[in-house]
Order: sequence, then structure tokens, then C-alpha cells
Amino acid sequence: MCHTERDDKQIYCDWRHPPHVPVERLTPEKRRQLTRAHLLAAAAEVFAERGFNGATLDQIADAAGFSKGAVYSNFASKDELFLALIRQQGESMIDAYAEVGDGQGQTASEHIAALADVYLRLQTDLTQSWALTTEFDLYALRNPDVLQGLRAGNRAMHEHVVELLRTHFDADGVDPPLPVEDLATLYIAIFSGLWHQKALDPDSVPDELAAVAVDLVARAANTFGTAKKRRRTAR
Repeated sequence: MCHTERDDKQIYCDWRHPPHVPVERLTPEKRRQLTRAHLLAAAAEVFAERGFNGATLDQIADAAGFSKGAVYSNFASKDELFLALIRQQGESMIDAYAEVGDGQGQTASEHIAALADVYLRLQTDLTQSWALTTEFDLYALRNPDVLQGLRAGNRAMHEHVVELLRTHFDADGVDPPLPVEDLATLYIAIFSGLWHQKALDPDSVPDELAAVAVDLVARAANTFGTAKKRRRTAR
């Protein structure tokens, strides 16, 4: 318990009687989630430093401060760990852009600036991350089982974008001029293509270009879409 002496304004504490602070007990599931998060963070660093082929599970476990057994209790293989990592990073990026919104109530330049700010915050080393992802893509093309997992992850990410677009168009009461699945593919292709080009030739792609492209597609879809038909309610 802590006391204050009014005369000299000093504060002292009797640590034999500490203040009661409720401590949240870690359930096995919560502990597993924390371990998994630490492993993914460590994997991101080790893969970035050594590449996919050069990195080992021993190095990742050591970087995370766990045993190799902790890795295998969460991920069956290095392939599975890498797939989980790229899916996590992809969904985090998508959610970061979604938080900016669709630009309603903003001018085009304001919306582009907000999107560009997200891009710049997410951008660490595009060349390194693109090289790592491309290395894994080539590895997956030569390994059918890994390729199946990569495709499943890509489709899950695509569906994540689709759901965000559906929510957006439902809120605006608009039927887009293209199926939302196709629009989602366009968004992913824009980021993938610009990422590739900027990794190889950074000066050829302005930092705000991805934001401009996203804003352009969003405004075009709203402009050329049609108002959703409201269902008639029975009297």
C-alpha cells in the first residue's frame, strides 16, 4: 500500500501489502494464441532475413524464445507456417485499407491521401517482401501439396475482400457494374502488379499510385452501378 507524507511531499510504498490488481488468468486457448502470435512475428523476421529456403524452424523457434516443439504444436511444417504468415499479413493490409472507408464525405484528393498514408505505413521493404513471396510462389509451383495450400490461402483472402465489398455496396444501396468477386480480383491484381513493378523499379511507381487506383475503381463502381431494388414488404 502506498502512503503520502504531507510534510515533505514524499511518497513511499509498503510492498508487503501491494494494491489488489485483478490478473486475468491465461486459458490454454489464450496461451496457445499468444504462442502462435509470437511465432508468426519471429517467422516474419527470420524469413525476411534469410529467405524461405534459408530459414529453419530451429531459427524461428529460437527467435521467438520457444522450443522447436512449440512450433510443431502450432504448425505442421515450415510451409504451413509461411502460409499462415502471408495470410495474416494480407488480411491485416486489407483491413487497414477498409478502415479508411470508401471516401464518402471526402473529396477525391482527401480519400487518396488517406489511402496513401496507409500504404506508406505498411511499406517497409517492398523489394525484400516481394522477393520472399515470389520465392515461395516458385517453390509452391514445384510442390503440388504446397500449391494447394497457397491457392486455399489466396482464395480465403479473395473472399475477405469480397465480403468487405459486399458490405460497402449494401451500405451504399448500390449494385456494382461487375460482380463483387470480379471487383475483388481487380483490387488484388492492382496491388500485386504495382507491388511487383515497384519492387523491381521503385522510381517507376509513385507512392500514391496504388491509392489513386483504388479510389478510381471504387468511385467508378459507385458511379456506374445501379440503385438496389428495395424489397416490398407485405401489408
